[in-house]
Amino acid sequence: MKTAKSVALLAEGKLTDTPLARFWSLSQMLGPVQASSYRLASRIANRLRAGFAVQNYSGFDSCRTILISVPDCSLPRVLAELYSAEISWPGKNVILCSQALDSSELREFSGRRAAVASITSIPGFDDLRYLVEGDKLAVRAAKLLVEHGERRAIAIERGLKPFYQAAMACTGNLVFALLLAASESLRHAGVTPHVSAAILERQVSRSLRSYLRAGRRAYQPYAQFARQLHTLSHADPPLASYVEQSWRLADRLFETL
Repeated sequence: MKTAKSVALLAEGKLTDTPLARFWSLSQMLGPVQASSYRLASRIANRLRAGFAVQNYSGFDSCRTILISVPDCSLPRVLAELYSAEISWPGKNVILCSQALDSSELREFSGRRAAVASITSIPGFDDLRYLVEGDKLAVRAAKLLVEHGERRAIAIERGLKPFYQAAMACTGNLVFALLLAASESLRHAGVTPHVSAAILERQVSRSLRSYLRAGRRAYQPYAQFARQLHTLSHADPPLASYVEQSWRLADRLFETL
């Protein structure tokens, strides 16, 4: 006798842009797969080696969990279609797979007494760490999909994902900007790119180790800042302005936190 499949998948876009293929339990739990076309649904099911393509949402009602993995720009249209489908929502888990969006996008399903959650692959862990947020029942269902062996899910309360995203921005784009400023400063000093890269790598590693050991206590106000800023402003005014503002904001942050 065949085991009942408890997960339905609504998917669009490239599977390479999602961690779906690394969800260990999906192969055992996946049933109907719906996409923008039956052909695409068949292709997704074949790539996942799980589930079966369907032409409408009729098979979704028998599944306990509905997993959504679509490009963020397509989500409003997809949710409107799903919301209008003849599905009994009480007791269902609706889980969104997205790096940027969270379970707040699924609030209409909460109004129909479904539990909602989101799954995010945490960068830098080779798909071994995921962030899961949302309602407890849906978070539990998401963990069943994700966790296996060394793969772990870090669960946070519903609505708190923006704090995680702020951390990713601080350690991503904001760090890139600071590294660019540091690199440009070394260029003005006449340091070659090869040597500059070695200096930046050592300095970033040193700063990270200091922070991990001592936290905010490792931060030290820079006594020579005014002199350095004056010199830099003559060579590169925009860069000097960025460094000055960054330094003042950093001082203010450490004073208030």
